[in-house]
Amino acid sequence: MILRKNISLNEDYLKKLDPLMQKHNGNLSAVIREVIDLADVAFQDPDSVKKLISGLKKEQNLTSSTLVWALKNLGGRLPDEETVHNIIGNDISSLSDVERRLNELGNEVYWGMSIKINPDNNIQPKSATFSIDGKNPDANRYLAAVIALFVAKKFGLGISEIRCINGSLEMNLIKGENSWIHNKILENFGRMDAVFSELHKKPDFWNVLIHLYAKMNYDMSVIPRQLFEEIQGAGMTYKITNCIERFCGCPINQIPPEDFLENLKVLYKTMGFIEDIDINNESIIIHHRFSNPDAIGKLANNFIELLHLNGRTYSSTAGENLIVLKQLPEIGKILIRMVEDIKTREEPVADYYTDLFNILKMLKNVPSNDEFIRSLGTRFGTKIIETYKYKKNISEWDAGTFIKYLQDMNDILKQESKWSNVSENIICGKIMNCPLVKMDAQINSNNCMFIKSLYDIWISNAFGEHIERVHNMSQPSGNESCEIYIALKS
Repeated sequence: MILRKNISLNEDYLKKLDPLMQKHNGNLSAVIREVIDLADVAFQDPDSVKKLISGLKKEQNLTSSTLVWALKNLGGRLPDEETVHNIIGNDISSLSDVERRLNELGNEVYWGMSIKINPDNNIQPKSATFSIDGKNPDANRYLAAVIALFVAKKFGLGISEIRCINGSLEMNLIKGENSWIHNKILENFGRMDAVFSELHKKPDFWNVLIHLYAKMNYDMSVIPRQLFEEIQGAGMTYKITNCIERFCGCPINQIPPEDFLENLKVLYKTMGFIEDIDINNESIIIHHRFSNPDAIGKLANNFIELLHLNGRTYSSTAGENLIVLKQLPEIGKILIRMVEDIKTREEPVADYYTDLFNILKMLKNVPSNDEFIRSLGTRFGTKIIETYKYKKNISEWDAGTFIKYLQDMNDILKQESKWSNVSENIICGKIMNCPLVKMDAQINSNNCMFIKSLYDIWISNAFGEHIERVHNMSQPSGNESCEIYIALKS
């Protein structure tokens, strides 16, 4: 039933109704119906309405301030399809329908904007210009993104140009291919869309990585895991000490051990060097995806060195997919400290025998561990050859200088040996007697391994990793001499 009544309104009341009159295209009956709906809500909860009116009287209120903040931080992100549909709705068949609907929304509380559309054709446009006037540029841009997504799907229009003039946004659209339309939307409104999508997929990962880049002042290089493996396998030692110290905010030797392990785990996983780390009281188990044995060994040594810098000594056992690190007793730390404290001498071969003898004597008290023994030998051997190179002013090794070096090392090792060139690029050495290996008439396997690691690091230091070498080591019975062959690059 329709009830008709005469209503008397003076000019003041008509002015108050003017926004609703514009919304309903001058239809006073529709305006009165909406006012009655609003009054019904007000009668149901009058206190909330009073609070709403009080808030609307303020230029900055909780709702409007939150909206402005949200829109500003949505810059570079596209609204999803459901949001666009909820804003514009279904009852749209022409661009004038879009204009009407958007102006209804623009007149709502907090927005304060108007939209004008000039198309070449209202139903099947090939081009159109959208003008958005509003007090907030972030709101204007957000609504422009909503429009661009809607008209792209509904009318096949894409962005040809966007201009911002005196707080107003003007957007020109033309007909185009779907791929071009999509790219233009991303270019103008969605440049951060893929970034935020990834951030939300792995927030913990990106939080660590962004924090690290900021701490390193972006002095970082990103490389694929496979390239990192190749670098490790090629004999280059990768040190991440600087990253860890900046990430933790203090020198590596001041980081509490339990914090250090957790930070090392997070950092190495995030940077893609490893898959995971299991930490317990007795061991550290590193899960990796490397396949190059040299790279795996160097990754293990990298961990051992970092842990040593943090104040703990570990040994390693490397497998196909796992590296197991076990903490050594205190004597292992003392041995490493002994090697580090060895002083550079005026005569590089003068007194190193005493140092070597003391190290091997102490080594008898360390539980047998091949990796630790080789690591200790590498440290000691590196110190000797680097000192020799410096004192003898050697910038590049050849067969002659290296044979002379090995002959000089007999004074340290107390060996009886012969070294010579058997051909242009092959060095041959025969060790007839090695007192440091044969103790108490028995061959000490740990000492033998230590001495062998000296030769390995000397050869690698002089000629690099990619050379051929053969060790024919002495055995507990039978022939107790050793032979070493080194094939240099031609």
